[in-house]
Amino acid sequence: MGFYEDTGILILGTRLKRLSERFLSEVGKIYENLNIEFEPAWFPMVFLLYKKGPLSITAISDELKVSQPAASQLVSSLYKKGLLLLIPEKFDKRKKIVHFTEKGEETIKELLPIWEILENSMFEIICNEKEDIHIVDSFNQLESKLNRFSFSDSVINKLKKDSEGIYE
Repeated sequence: MGFYEDTGILILGTRLKRLSERFLSEVGKIYENLNIEFEPAWFPMVFLLYKKGPLSITAISDELKVSQPAASQLVSSLYKKGLLLLIPEKFDKRKKIVHFTEKGEETIKELLPIWEILENSMFEIICNEKEDIHIVDSFNQLESKLNRFSFSDSVINKLKKDSEGIYE
């Protein structure tokens, strides 16, 4: 076994980040190989808008569980690439609604068959029924648990309790 396998759960965050970066890199190579100007990091927002239709930046932020500045920055990147446009809301001109441009719609049509094959290929790797691997379900459970309580607060409270106030 290697270092990462030997370290076990203590290095979970690092391993998840490495796996995430690897998947994003692999998907980026697919887009590049097919001459599609699309970044894997754009997927969540683009897919959200594809599924739900035009949304405000606040709604995007809430749905993706990212900060408004992060959502705004991503919208700005996609706007500069010509995939999105911002239309003022009817009743509150300060509020902008994010829509696909014609180029954005064309890009979606080009990406849909790729995403379908990507999804099927990822299921082959990740959700193998023969090996009883259901990592997506495990991630859902983990995220749900982390949403219910603060992991850091829990560890800090245990440290304080176990060390009789050394960390206070």
